[in-house]
Amino acid sequence: MPRFILSRAASAGIDPIRLARAAGMPSWLLADTEARVPSEYFLRLWELLEHEAGDPDTTLRVVAGYRVGEFGLVDYLVSTADTLGAGLEVVGPYVGTATTNYRFEAGAVTAAEANFELYTINGEGRGRDLGAQAVLGVLIARIRQMTGRPIDPLRVAFRQPAPRTHQAFTDFFGSARIDFGAPADGIAFRPDDFELPQVTADPMLARVLRRHAANMPPAPPRTTEWPDRVAGVLAVLQDRDSEPALDQVARRLFTSPRTLQRRLAESGTTWRLEVDRARKRHLELLDAEPGRLRSGDDHVDVG
Repeated sequence: MPRFILSRAASAGIDPIRLARAAGMPSWLLADTEARVPSEYFLRLWELLEHEAGDPDTTLRVVAGYRVGEFGLVDYLVSTADTLGAGLEVVGPYVGTATTNYRFEAGAVTAAEANFELYTINGEGRGRDLGAQAVLGVLIARIRQMTGRPIDPLRVAFRQPAPRTHQAFTDFFGSARIDFGAPADGIAFRPDDFELPQVTADPMLARVLRRHAANMPPAPPRTTEWPDRVAGVLAVLQDRDSEPALDQVARRLFTSPRTLQRRLAESGTTWRLEVDRARKRHLELLDAEPGRLRSGDDHVDVG
């Protein structure tokens, strides 16, 4: 997902390497085409691209150029389904093949409309708002390409405050009613649209891809990188009452505190940030274990 933004930055004449560095992405991520990265980069990149372009509607303009296939497996899982409804059913269960930072869930369904809600797991502020624009925008762009029809949703809801002008939203989402300051990001469709056939349907390939997606292992950790080595030590120490100290972790990694801080800086992160990430991961594990007490409610996801 970050590479989608960086490719569009390059097309706009903005240096993608400079943008990635400004977002804090370590250089090894740019060279590894298989890595799954913290979603904070995805959200931060949208903010930086908007700033560099000097246009508050940059995200929607970028998403308008999306083409099915750019997000890999999840795109093909959706596009090979027989109908629009079958394709939308795939988004929720398999969105994790592209990102674990979003949940796309079916909501209330009536004879007049079918609602879906988009949940951002980790993200705040402008980055979260732009991320929601991007995800819902890609969804509509994908639907229009898969059906071969200029389909507009019935309604689109954004948590973000209303912008000074709505023209870019109207241009992109067409006849949809657009609500700002909503309690949740979401989208609604006409139930009749679910029966529309997809011009990209491929039942045989769909069966193969779904079997593959169901058996996909999680992305392997990059154990050779200093942030991952630090994360491994912090995971061991996290269950203790006191917060792990820098010199304590450095000793376990057979280095000095100063060298450890330098290695983390070279990887585009800091000691404080890694401790915060470890705490969030620890709280996420506590959430998954019934009966255990916990405090706080944040965790880190990847995209």
